[in-house]
Amino acid sequence: MKHRCKHRDLAVLDHAIPGNEFYEFRAATRAVAVGNQTTAIGYPAFGPGDKLNVRPGLITSLPVKSAVNMIEVQQMLTQGMSGGPLLDIDDQVIGVVHKGGPEYGRQLAIDIVVLRTWLHV
Repeated sequence: MKHRCKHRDLAVLDHAIPGNEFYEFRAATRAVAVGNQTTAIGYPAFGPGDKLNVRPGLITSLPVKSAVNMIEVQQMLTQGMSGGPLLDIDDQVIGVVHKGGPEYGRQLAIDIVVLRTWLHV
């Protein structure tokens, strides 16, 4: 692990995967707004043979929790999607999936600005 912040619930991991064996998303540079279209991707309840799960939705609010800017969305973000990207209409990353599901009652991602500020990029 290269970096970890418990307060922000973010981590940056090291890897040795060759550059031609993964897809790299670009970070969004424009601000998010309530009503914007989003796509959350991840592997909820992943098991052998499962494929990537793609969930479209909209931004419903922009709460701040414990001084961390969040993005609340309408699509269900369930266990296993945490750490996955939340994309805008241009497939640029606007957030990192944080938590959600029916037991949580809210579907939250951490705003990409929080990650960029933390990493000074």
